[in-house]
Amino acid sequence: MKLTVYLDTSSWNYLLSGQMPSLRRAFGRSGSCIPCYSIQSIEELLGVRDERKKAELDLQLDAVGARYFETLSDTEGGVPTGHRITVINREERCQIYEDMQKFSLVGGFGLGDLIQKFIGGIGSTSFEDVSKMALADIEGLLDFDVSELPPELAAMVTSEAEAMKEQARKAQHDLLEQLNRQDDIRLQQLDPARINNFTGTGAFERIIEVARDQAGTSKMVEVFLGGPPRVSSKRADAHLGTPTWEQFYRLAQLLFLLGYWRESKHLKDRERARIDFAGGQADIFHIANASFCSIFHTTDKPQAHLAAAVYDHLNVPTLVLLYTPKTGAETTLYAPKSIQALGA
Repeated sequence: MKLTVYLDTSSWNYLLSGQMPSLRRAFGRSGSCIPCYSIQSIEELLGVRDERKKAELDLQLDAVGARYFETLSDTEGGVPTGHRITVINREERCQIYEDMQKFSLVGGFGLGDLIQKFIGGIGSTSFEDVSKMALADIEGLLDFDVSELPPELAAMVTSEAEAMKEQARKAQHDLLEQLNRQDDIRLQQLDPARINNFTGTGAFERIIEVARDQAGTSKMVEVFLGGPPRVSSKRADAHLGTPTWEQFYRLAQLLFLLGYWRESKHLKDRERARIDFAGGQADIFHIANASFCSIFHTTDKPQAHLAAAVYDHLNVPTLVLLYTPKTGAETTLYAPKSIQALGA
């Protein structure tokens, strides 16, 4: 049996820079522990400005025998319905990274900026600015190269793309008008000083109980739990089913929006805050991805607590390990009754 260890980008940086020797030794033992990374890891690791460091990080992924965790969906760009763990080379990673850079590094069709504004961040960025960035992303996605296509097919593709662009412009315009008509659209959150004390078994359930008692958050809870696919607010009932990637993502996003272990830097009004917020959103993808591996390893304390609460509620067989760089200590924040593993 082999254990798959999903490393958050923070852990990858420490491992590939020579720290965490015990974990490195574990990866070297006849492949019994397999380190995994995802498309979010590629974007973050290969996005460093130092070209030398970028090259070293990329080389070390192969040196430790890392494998690529890839989500699969039934439709192009749809919600993941499955996954696979494979080996890809440097050229393939580079191509994935280049494809991702065709869109904005922060925002992603404006959704990230919109969410950040909803929780009270980037106050100087207007909804109109968010809308413009979103449209630029969408138009970039639909900007097909038809130079090598037969004239009739090229005209058909171009016409369809223009129609989709116009549809996106109208949708963005309608949304902008609606947002501008509202005086205060900030999402309500819970008191972090209170809910951050909810850890261990049943943490998610206790947070939801508090959220349902608060008028500004009760509706949001129902929307996120209602699905589909629906998730029970009761831990015992949630344990009865087999959770999907979407459910992991949705519950982690709900806790984030409620303010559970959310960092104050996300509310600051500067470009760095937008980048940090994009990283916080990537953390939620990491949590959902890691739920299909044996171990989730991270040095990000807020992310680790978020993962532990969601995994406990959905009864996922994935251990959550928090590494503290200053002391070298590894703390188990969530230990399931059994751990999922790959066959021999």
